[in-house]
Amino acid sequence: MPACPAPISSRPETPMACTCSSMRSYKQAIRTMTALTVFALGAFLPAPNACAKNPEKQHNAIVSLQDQTTLTLHPLMNRYETANHSDWRDLHAWQRFVTVSTLSDYEIMSRSTRFHDSALRALQNRQGLDGNDDDLWVAQADLDMARLTHSPAQIQDARRIFNTIASKYWDGRCGGGVWWDHARTYKNAITNELFLSTAARLYRFTHEQAYRDWALKSWSWFRHSGMIDADNLINDGLDNQCRNNGGPAYSYNQGVILDGLLEISALTEDGAPQQTASRIALAAIRAFTPSPGTFQEPGGPMNTDARIFRGIFVRALGHVAASEVDNTTRTRIADWLSLQARSAWHSRKLDALTSDTWNDHPFHASAQGQITAASLFMATALSRGTETP
Repeated sequence: MPACPAPISSRPETPMACTCSSMRSYKQAIRTMTALTVFALGAFLPAPNACAKNPEKQHNAIVSLQDQTTLTLHPLMNRYETANHSDWRDLHAWQRFVTVSTLSDYEIMSRSTRFHDSALRALQNRQGLDGNDDDLWVAQADLDMARLTHSPAQIQDARRIFNTIASKYWDGRCGGGVWWDHARTYKNAITNELFLSTAARLYRFTHEQAYRDWALKSWSWFRHSGMIDADNLINDGLDNQCRNNGGPAYSYNQGVILDGLLEISALTEDGAPQQTASRIALAAIRAFTPSPGTFQEPGGPMNTDARIFRGIFVRALGHVAASEVDNTTRTRIADWLSLQARSAWHSRKLDALTSDTWNDHPFHASAQGQITAASLFMATALSRGTETP
C-alpha cells in the first residue's frame, strides 16, 4: 500500500438510477450522500511526499473522513482479498455482498472507481450461499451496484431473487412473513427486514405496483409480529408459538429495518414509518453504548457473523441522519457516530489495520473490521453533511 492515499478519481459521478417523484425524504438522503464531498469534513492529510517520508507522521495525522475510508479499504484489498479477486478471506458468504454494498457506497461518495471491478467480481460469486437471508443480501447488493451501473441484469437478478422467495417462502404461519431457511424452521427478523427493504427498493427501481404492495404488506406484518419489543429494539425472531423469542437485539437487525422504514415512508409519503425509524435508531444507540465511544454487540463474544453487524447498523444510521428527521435526532446520531469513528480511527495500527471492536481492548483485526470501519467513516460523513467544517 502506498504511504499516502492515491488521488481520488475526478470521474464525474454517475447519477442514481430509477428515482420516483414520491421519494421525498429518502431521495434527500441519497442525494446528500451522492453530492457530499467528504474532504471538507475535518483537516487533511499532510502533503503526500511528507507522509511518504515519515509513515509514523501519516499514522498520527488528522485526516478527512474520506481519506480515513480510503486508507481503511486498502488493507481489505491488499491483506484479505483472495487470489481469484472475487472474495475476501474469512468472510461468510453473505458478508461478501455486504462488502459489495460498502464498496458501492465508497464509489458514490468518492467518485473513484478503484474498487469497482472487485465489487463486480464479488457480486457474481454466489458460492456458499445458504438460506433466504443470504439470497436477499445478494438482491440488496444487486440494487446497490445498479445505482452505479444502471444494469438491467442486476435489477433483474434482484427481481428473480425476491420473486422466488415471495412465491415459495411467504405463508400463513404466524400470520405471514417469510421463512429464514429453505426447510421452513424459523421466521426471524433479518430475513423479513431484508424482504421488506428489497420490495420497497424494487418498487423504486421498477415502479411495479406488486413490489409496493409487498413492501406495505411486509411492514404491516412485521410491526404486528411482536419482534419489536417494549424498548423499541428488534429481537432476533419468533418462537414456535409465533411469539418474540427474546433473542438478542443484534445491531444489524436494527440497521436493516431503518433502511426499510425510510423506503416505506418515502413511497407512502407518510412520516410515521420514519418516526418509527428514529425511535429504533435512538433506542439502539442507548442499548449498544455502555460508555461514551464504546460499542457492545449483544449476544456475548462476536463470532464471524457478528463481526460485521455493526457496519450494517451504522450505514443505516447515516441514512437516517441524512433524511428529514428532526434536528435533535440528527444531532444525536451525528455525535454518536463521530465518537465511534474517533475510537475506531485512533485504535488502528499502522497501515490503517482496524479492529472489528473499533477499539484496542481487545484489538482483533479482520476483514470485517475494515468493512465496518469504512462504513462507519462514511456514515459519519453523511450524518455531518449539513455542518460547516
